[in-house]
Amino acid sequence: MRPIKLTMSAFGPYAKKQEVDFEKLGKSGLYLITGDTGAGKTTIFDAIKYALYGEASGSNRDSSMFRSKYADDDTPTLVELTFANGDKEYTVKRNPEYMKKKAKGDGYTKKTAGAELTLPNGDVETNKKAVDAKLVEILGVTPTQFSQIAMIAQGDFLKLLLAETKDRQVIFRSIFKTDIYKIFQEKVKNDFSEIEKEREKANDYISQYINSVVCSKDSVFSIDLQKAQSGEMLTADVIELIKNIIKDDSELLQISAEKLKAADKKIDAITGIITKAEEQNKNRVMLKNTNDKLQKMLPESEVLKSALEKEKKKEPQTHEIEKNVTIIEQQLKDYDELDLLAKKIKDNTEKYNLSQKSLSDNEKQLIKLGESLG
Repeated sequence: MRPIKLTMSAFGPYAKKQEVDFEKLGKSGLYLITGDTGAGKTTIFDAIKYALYGEASGSNRDSSMFRSKYADDDTPTLVELTFANGDKEYTVKRNPEYMKKKAKGDGYTKKTAGAELTLPNGDVETNKKAVDAKLVEILGVTPTQFSQIAMIAQGDFLKLLLAETKDRQVIFRSIFKTDIYKIFQEKVKNDFSEIEKEREKANDYISQYINSVVCSKDSVFSIDLQKAQSGEMLTADVIELIKNIIKDDSELLQISAEKLKAADKKIDAITGIITKAEEQNKNRVMLKNTNDKLQKMLPESEVLKSALEKEKKKEPQTHEIEKNVTIIEQQLKDYDELDLLAKKIKDNTEKYNLSQKSLSDNEKQLIKLGESLG
């Protein structure tokens, strides 16, 4: 912030309107205000600080004290400051609360504190709270920080020197606009914390993996593995050790696979022999069972042979019997036809008898009918 023009009216020791044109001092370097004690140097600080923030530059002065006791009743108390911030120009006007003479009649009335801010685009803000907030936003520092860094009033420089480190950090961060670096620092810190957590997690995972590695006690790597599992080896060395163990295990696995393959061939050969032996044993059992049955059937075979011989001797009789059976069967067939014919005769006889009866009944009815007609 660079002051351009300051106007004070009935402010502090200045009874009338007083202007300070900072443009005459140039636009670069520092502004040094000197003078005897009581000459009004602090009043200029108070006016600038009051215009910007609505309060005095020192802690031992209050805004209610700004009304000059030398001013007449018709002179208003106010401060107007035009200043540049960056390449933009602003004008702020404030008046404190004080008692002024009534326009009509006797007595005094209260003049309410007011503020007015003219922005570079010509817009005017008159709400005091809005003006206060806007000026803090424009300047980037609070009233306390402004007093400590921009205009150090008498006796206040020691406060900056004695301020705590964190407070000075806040002040200098606001002056030099280093918030972005603090944000970056916090982000780096947070990223480092996250990376550290990931590293610890990875270490835990690696430790679990290492502890799960096993090898034979007879292995040349057994002692090194114990050191790795107790944390006595670097991760890179552990990885190389695990590779060697895997390589050794792979070789042992290859040897075991070859032995297993040879064993499988032997098992297949033995299985073939056992299968053939089982087949032979099965055939042997079947042969024995067949022989046993044959021995049991020999007596029956002899009996059947004897019976067969007897039957062969009876063949002529058998032929004669078969001939007689054929004749009898022919006769039986004739008998069946006779029975059928007899049955037909019987049926016809019954039908004839029924017809005779019906005829007799009809004749009787005719006689009766004739009698009734005669």
